[in-house]
Amino acid sequence: MNNAESAAAAADMKKQILFRRWFAVLFLSLAVGAFYFGWFVTRNVRADAKQTDIQLRSVAWAILSYSAVNNVMPTSQEAFVQFISTHPQCLTAPRRAGEWPATQEAAQASVAPTDISAAVTGRIEVIWPPTGNLTPVLQVRGRPSGMGTIEQVNGWLQNWNHDAAVAAPK
Repeated sequence: MNNAESAAAAADMKKQILFRRWFAVLFLSLAVGAFYFGWFVTRNVRADAKQTDIQLRSVAWAILSYSAVNNVMPTSQEAFVQFISTHPQCLTAPRRAGEWPATQEAAQASVAPTDISAAVTGRIEVIWPPTGNLTPVLQVRGRPSGMGTIEQVNGWLQNWNHDAAVAAPK
């Protein structure tokens, strides 16, 4: 091996080392960027889910309040929102014991409730029943929600309505 060959081999070795270093820097930069992107997306989705859950719980509690006062489930958004806006005191009244929360604080999981009319026109979709003896169904219009919150609040409404049907005089 002569000097020209060893110089060429050394130059090739330098190029490989330089390529490997740039590749490592690029790879680490992309990995760090992907981590931060995922972290921010996850944080924002969780915050959005928390807001949706607050609204779900508020609407479910308001439906329980409506039913407690009227002895039927609401059948339209207009009647429901009008009743809640004209009877805000019914939202804070405790409920009878059962497989649903007995207080508004318990329903909200110790978080401040939200505006009901804004919730039902915004994030929360309510499938209103045709008659007051059926239960409304809450959905979230494609928004993120916490694990099991939709099922939990719909379960409250189903249990409440079932209990009211069983307790009704025949």
